[in-house]
Amino acid sequence: MSDGRVVLVTGSSRGIGLGIAQHFLQRGATVCGCSRSEAVETTPGYHHSRVDVSNEQQTRAWVSLAAKRFGRIDVAICNAGIVKPGLMLAVTPSEILDELVATHVRGTFFVCREVSKVMLRQRAGRIVTLSSPAVTWHLHGAGAYAASKAAVEEMTRVLARELAPAGVTCNIVRPGLVLTDSARAMGKEWEDWLLKHQTIPRTVTVQEICNVIEFFASPESSAITGQALNMCLVG
Repeated sequence: MSDGRVVLVTGSSRGIGLGIAQHFLQRGATVCGCSRSEAVETTPGYHHSRVDVSNEQQTRAWVSLAAKRFGRIDVAICNAGIVKPGLMLAVTPSEILDELVATHVRGTFFVCREVSKVMLRQRAGRIVTLSSPAVTWHLHGAGAYAASKAAVEEMTRVLARELAPAGVTCNIVRPGLVLTDSARAMGKEWEDWLLKHQTIPRTVTVQEICNVIEFFASPESSAITGQALNMCLVG
C-alpha cells in the first residue's frame, strides 16, 4: 500500500515505535515521529520532533505543526510507553506511579485530544493505541503499570464512541512479549513467566505488531472501532 498517508507515531526513536515508523515509510507514507530523544531514522519522508508527550504544550504544538505542514493526519499511533520493575503495590513508590501515568495516561490523552480535533474537521482518520495483556492478567507486581494501561484502553473506547459519527475509528493493540531493551531490563525470570502464560509461547516481532496496526489503520477497516486485539494469547 503506497497511498501517501500522513502518519503520526509517538515514541519513534527506538524499539516498537521505530519499527512502526519504518513500516509506514516503506509503504510510502509521510511519518511524523516524536520522542524525548533525537531521531534514529533518516529516511526521506520521516519528520522527527523532540517531544515529551506528557507535556501538554509540546504535544499540542507537535500535532498542530504536522497538520498544518501536511494538511491532514490520516493515522495516529500512540506507542510511547515505559516499563518499570514490578513491585508489590504496598511498596511501589509514588514516583513510579507518576511516571507511568505521565507517559501512558497524560501522553495518550494529549495526543488523542489534539489529533481528534484534526480528524473531526476532516471527518476521517484512524487512531491506534498500544496497551498490554497486563490489563487482563492481574500480574503480581504490575498494579501501577496495568492500571495506567487500563486507563489508556478505556480512554480509547470512549473516544471510539465520540468520533464514530465523523468516520474516525479508535482501536487497541495488546502485543505479547516483545524483546525490546525495556523488556530485557526486566530480567529472564519475568520473560519466562510471560511466555509461560501466553497461548503462543514465543516472543512477538515488531513486524507482527505492525501487521495488526496496519489492519486497524486500513481504509477497509472503517467498521471496526473500540476493539482490543490480543497477540499470542486468548482472553
